[in-house]
Amino acid sequence: MSCFVGVDIGTTGIRAGVYDDEFALLGTGSGRSIIRKGPHNEVIQEPEEIYRETATAVDAAVRASKIDKNSVKSISFDGQMAGIMGIDNRWGAVTPYDSWLDTRCSDQVALLSRSAKQAVIEKTGNIPSYNHGPKIMWWKENEPEVFKRTASFIQPAAYVAGRLCGLSGDEAFTDWTYLHFSGFADNRNLRWDDDLLRLFDVPKRKLPGIVSPFSIVGTAKKEAGLFGLGDDVSVAAGCGDTISCFLGTGAVEAGIAVDVAGTASAFALTVGQFVTDLDGLVFSARSVLEDLWYSLSYINGGGLNLEWYRDLFAAGKSFEELDDEAGKTPPGSEGLIFIPHLEGRGYPNNPGMRGQWRGFTRSHNSGHFYRSILEGIAYEYALYMERIIELTGGTGAYKVRGVAGGAGSDVWNQIKADVLGCEYCTINRKDISILGQAVVAAVASGYVSNLVDTVKDVVSVEKVFSPDISNHEMYRESIARYKSLLDQYGPA
Repeated sequence: MSCFVGVDIGTTGIRAGVYDDEFALLGTGSGRSIIRKGPHNEVIQEPEEIYRETATAVDAAVRASKIDKNSVKSISFDGQMAGIMGIDNRWGAVTPYDSWLDTRCSDQVALLSRSAKQAVIEKTGNIPSYNHGPKIMWWKENEPEVFKRTASFIQPAAYVAGRLCGLSGDEAFTDWTYLHFSGFADNRNLRWDDDLLRLFDVPKRKLPGIVSPFSIVGTAKKEAGLFGLGDDVSVAAGCGDTISCFLGTGAVEAGIAVDVAGTASAFALTVGQFVTDLDGLVFSARSVLEDLWYSLSYINGGGLNLEWYRDLFAAGKSFEELDDEAGKTPPGSEGLIFIPHLEGRGYPNNPGMRGQWRGFTRSHNSGHFYRSILEGIAYEYALYMERIIELTGGTGAYKVRGVAGGAGSDVWNQIKADVLGCEYCTINRKDISILGQAVVAAVASGYVSNLVDTVKDVVSVEKVFSPDISNHEMYRESIARYKSLLDQYGPA
């Protein structure tokens, strides 16, 4: 039996899974993501801890699967996407992982925005933000000696893969799914943009080679035993964690939408073209397939709003009880509207925006308030979908696949179907990120020849929520009111 290992090096933890050749999950393991915060907005992780915790997760998964370790043919890692870390010529870490949550590079973000915002959006597909370009500039300006020692800036998944394989600094790589966060890439043409690099005086030699997620970057010889692996396991380049989630939901063809209904609520439409939004409401990211893109946006802490409400206003109630109350409340919450951006809007970035309820009276009860939170997140999604369809000329005939914790709520799923006016579906898999990486590993090592057909066989729709057309028409007015409330905050 041939087996494949998929690993997710995420912000809240590390998870690994061992799969057989039909992508049944045989065993899992976990590791910690140890985040450290400093007094000057630093949010970092130590590369050694990332590496060791990832090894712990993989070793535990192999042990739990009870397979012969030599049956593992290939492994692939996904990871946090918007942060960076520097390595030297021997693949040694010269900086900590400068997390996407680290905001020290605010001045550099502002400089990119003032000098080249339109060019960055048109070339990368994303706005200047707390991602690779501004972070690289911060290290160059504030730690020149460290910058000088840095052979390349990479991401955690590449660091673990390269160290496992014993790569050198001149073999540094990033796969193409990270390029929308780069600040310096010509994403359409899979290359670094000389004009942007020249404008901000960043040497191209400090940037890694751009590769396919299915590239084999080496074999797990150097410390295979630490990971519980046998000799000569192929290591794939892998992809970003969000993209791996989308792959694991089965979004491998245009016309599929994905709702990651987790702590940060992300909504994406799978499209066949690179989309640039100069208004900054949505952004474009490559899928693992070269001719397929995700156009998406997200709400910081979208799902966290549900926990906040339960803990602060409904102590002692379960989510099931709150769902029951929301289900008995009329669609539209009788005029009550919730803005879900409690700590500012993440995309487009508007840190001054705040959450609010509008339109409540003494006749509104707990069911109204809870349902309005569910509806507010759906209204935000409707703005994303409307903008993407406008940019792509699409028809809106999408089917949404919902995953993560929020997809367990039938009430919320029906609300989203009604607000968006399209079918909302749950799927048969919960292990989406590590499944995505296992598939990448199998394709990279030649055990799977057709990714699309394989994923369609493995991932299937379980339950479908069809939109109520009368509710959808009513919600159109609520969406317009919601947008007008956001507009009161002014431009991002």
